[in-house]
Amino acid sequence: MKTLTQLKQAMKAPMYRELTGRELLIYKTGFKNGYRMSLQQNRAKIENQLLRLRYREERFEEKKSGLATERKKVFPQTLDAVINKVCIKYEVNKQEVLGIRRFESLVRARSIIINLMVEVYGASSSHLGRMLKIDHSTVIHHRRLKALGRRFWTPEKTIHEEFKELKQELIN
Repeated sequence: MKTLTQLKQAMKAPMYRELTGRELLIYKTGFKNGYRMSLQQNRAKIENQLLRLRYREERFEEKKSGLATERKKVFPQTLDAVINKVCIKYEVNKQEVLGIRRFESLVRARSIIINLMVEVYGASSSHLGRMLKIDHSTVIHHRRLKALGRRFWTPEKTIHEEFKELKQELIN
């Protein structure tokens, strides 16, 4: 309601008095749409800040409890083993998973590989990106998808159970 009253007050300014009804409607619609967009952008910024805080809190708790997993170099054989295990589980071709195609089944397998490498082996995003021949921001994107529960990481999907199974297989 506060926004609506602000809009009404702004429309009483001298520059708007001589506009036609249609022009006023255009200004009003533009203002409302712009306001909605700014709210959405602010929400996205807040979500990103909360995600960063969550990551920092996790790292702090790991250090505090003495279970800190240092970011370390992962050898190609380890990555190869993880990729093979995921490819067998999801019945996808290894070359396609490592390729540039963006079919959902391939992207889902890539996302699982990335999250397994980070959570189980503590691979850094830049090192993992170099090994998979992708940009490190793609690795960050897949980590963010899992943390926020978006796309194929939503709670109602089975990917979480499958991920836990694969993680347990790799740990043991």
